[in-house]
Amino acid sequence: MKFRKLTAVLLAGAMASSLALSGCGDRIDQDAVGATIGDQEISIGYMNFVAHYTQINYDSIFVSYYGEDYWTSESYTDDDGLTMEDTVKEYVLEEIELECLLEAHMEDYGVEITDEDMEAIRAAAEEFMSENSSAAISAMGAAQEYVETYLYYETLASRMEDAIYDDAEAQATEQLSIEDYSRRTFSYIEIDYSDYTDDDGETVSYTEDEIAAFQESAAEFAASAQAGEDFDTLADTYGYTVSTYSYGEDEDSEEDGGFSDAVIASADTLTAGQISGVIEGTDCYYVIRLDSEDDEEAAQSALETAITELADELYTEVTDGYQEESDFEVDEDQWAKVKFSKLFTIDDGEDDDSSVSAE
Repeated sequence: MKFRKLTAVLLAGAMASSLALSGCGDRIDQDAVGATIGDQEISIGYMNFVAHYTQINYDSIFVSYYGEDYWTSESYTDDDGLTMEDTVKEYVLEEIELECLLEAHMEDYGVEITDEDMEAIRAAAEEFMSENSSAAISAMGAAQEYVETYLYYETLASRMEDAIYDDAEAQATEQLSIEDYSRRTFSYIEIDYSDYTDDDGETVSYTEDEIAAFQESAAEFAASAQAGEDFDTLADTYGYTVSTYSYGEDEDSEEDGGFSDAVIASADTLTAGQISGVIEGTDCYYVIRLDSEDDEEAAQSALETAITELADELYTEVTDGYQEESDFEVDEDQWAKVKFSKLFTIDDGEDDDSSVSAE
């Protein structure tokens, strides 16, 4: 059985830790309808549980950094004026909506939740409820039904994500060819003469004489017969660091984040094993050796990266398409009652039998 990573981490962390709570909860009619999607009604009780369960993970990290008021503090609002509470609650709604949409398309990908899965889900939910104190259960708004539903949707979403992504990856693999990602690979040394900060925090610039000495050293290196025979060893002798770089016709310009245009132009003129002269970059000098005119390993790696990127795009197209057709509606009055007015802290227990408690 496979739960999504976040679920597994939170369940394991909660059942092996001590949870202290402060503050008072808001009055919520758990059976009231908090949202609808199609003919499906989602209780505000379930939505409240998911929200507070998500909150635990944030509180365990951020309270120590940002203080106890970080959920509603104006100091942590975003550019749209949304507080951390607003932002996380929006994320929770998006997750609930997406999981319902994924459930509606299970048959499209042959995904199912078996009786065996449900037995495992029930067992996990029962363990969660029994291992936690009644105060902690109340503070989280947890119930056996909600925990089961949460684990059901997390399991379903994980399988649907895998199935959709596998399909997208298959489409990407069909569309892309390794011939489109041929790569040339070179080794290079870089002598940087840009400004630097000294031990006193002062900005220091190299003198013209120092820069000229760097260029002379680079020229001497490039002219050495050993550079072509053993580039790495010679570089070590000079105190240079050797790096490698692979590029193809899809190489971005230097302005767009690619390697130095001057270096790429020089590499294009070389055959395997040849050494360049000194190449002037931006506040630096390069010397390169072309290692391969057709690096099959680098090409395969570039192809795999391209497939992953295209598969990600195709996956997003599918899920965005689901959401564009969604009729998910939230009862804003009910949802407004869900507040992160109490803080959750997770403390490591002294033994392996420690469980969640609430104060």
